[in-house]
Amino acid sequence: MKATVLDNISAFNNDPVLHATWLYYHEGLSQTEVAKLMGVSRVTVVKYLQTAREKGLVQINLDFTAFSSISVSLLIKEKFDLERVIIVPDGEHAKQRQDSALMRERLANAGGAYLNQVIENGDTLGVAWGRTIHQMGNIMTPKSCKDVTVMQMLGSMPAQPDFTTIESSSQIANKLSGRVMSLHVPAVVSSSRLAIELQAEPIIRANFDALTKCNKAFFVVGNALDENPLIRVGVISKKEMQTYRDLGAVGVICGRFYDKLGQPVVAEVDLRILGISLAQLRQVKRRIFIAGGERNFDATLGAILGGYVSDLIIDESTAEFLADCSIPSLD
Repeated sequence: MKATVLDNISAFNNDPVLHATWLYYHEGLSQTEVAKLMGVSRVTVVKYLQTAREKGLVQINLDFTAFSSISVSLLIKEKFDLERVIIVPDGEHAKQRQDSALMRERLANAGGAYLNQVIENGDTLGVAWGRTIHQMGNIMTPKSCKDVTVMQMLGSMPAQPDFTTIESSSQIANKLSGRVMSLHVPAVVSSSRLAIELQAEPIIRANFDALTKCNKAFFVVGNALDENPLIRVGVISKKEMQTYRDLGAVGVICGRFYDKLGQPVVAEVDLRILGISLAQLRQVKRRIFIAGGERNFDATLGAILGGYVSDLIIDESTAEFLADCSIPSLD
């Protein structure tokens, strides 16, 4: 791992953030030593360094080639014919605490760092929305890219206490110096007829046509349990979720459900969803998928078997499950 100070630091004495960044990353002082030298608390130094990362003054570059070359990563990669598998360490006491917020933060950090490494000039990136992706957009290190477009893959919903659907894609676009293309439609409408009519509108049709140009996609696992945020934000009801479970659904991506083998599970709601289809998603060249937690094991396996994943970012418990599990029969 290496850190590079990017901005001109000639005036760091007048800027405590730059001063702390220089002392910590360039001079190699500890946070305690920086605090003593600057006459501030260690907590203040931590805040300065976090600000430096958020502003892009410092870039932390992990060698993901090394992280994906450990034996378990290679086993999962070969077992499921994936491009790359990144396993995020759970951290001390994480398993005992079962801290979903901590796990989400770790996966969001890894996802942002990985996206920064694989994004290229001229890319069209499709993104889903949700808490993990919203958090990732907040903490990503800015990167200067050329001609990058970030596209929303599922229509919008009203702002939630912990994330905003449109803001999720716009934050990522901003961090990548790119432009954002939002789907200016609800994620779900009241009737299939209305969904057809909306998609026939020239402006909306152009947005949906643009989804076919995505060469990279970024999304997070979703299960078919009542805890799924799709229920909380109003995309589907608990009754509709139960209907999908009765039909064999174990997971959902951008409002589209699939079974344990990754095959689409279609119900009436699908006719009212406005977003990318699973068939379209499968055609995207690079499909980066984040998954973690025991409740998402079946959804993660189904997404892989369905061909919706090329690059996989997972926690240790999911890695253990995928390494040990048997691949379900098509019969």
